[in-house]
Amino acid sequence: MSSSGDALAALEFFPWSRHFEVGIEEIDEQHKKLVKIVNRLVWHAVSDVPQARCDHILDELLSYAHYHFNSEEQIWNSVLGSEGIARNHHDSHQMFFAQIQTLRSSGQPKGQIMSDLFDFLARWLAFHILESDRRMAMTVKAVEQGLPLDEARRQVDDQLGGSVGELISALLEVYSKLSSSTAQLMRENLTRE
Repeated sequence: MSSSGDALAALEFFPWSRHFEVGIEEIDEQHKKLVKIVNRLVWHAVSDVPQARCDHILDELLSYAHYHFNSEEQIWNSVLGSEGIARNHHDSHQMFFAQIQTLRSSGQPKGQIMSDLFDFLARWLAFHILESDRRMAMTVKAVEQGLPLDEARRQVDDQLGGSVGELISALLEVYSKLSSSTAQLMRENLTRE
């Protein structure tokens, strides 16, 4: 691999940060693995490998996401029950799969599908981890520390509302733009080789 290829491999579409940790080790480790698979998918897609290879990695991502979502939902349901916020969380997981299927079957050119997929993955993963999973993990921890569920939810809403919510929104916007720019840079580096 050339030095520009080495530099390309060092770029990450979705750089992991400890700020994505939700404080439940099993979930944090699974999130890291999801991010690694996403980064590998993007790297292969911009490297112009055969579509079959990208499809294989996307299938791997979907399979691992299914495993991860089931693990996550077991944790949430064991503490919070399977209704209310846990049900809404489950529905967001189902939307993830539906959106990827919609993108895959859109009939658009490969480059457009991958671009739309990267944008979706960056936004969805960042929001889902930073806001949704963080909210669920904080609620679970508060209930495990003895707070009734309604009080735990109010406490978490207070902690994640206001300026923290605005900060998360701003970070999501920046992350989305960064991810999009990184994918474009990776593509441009490859065309120069």
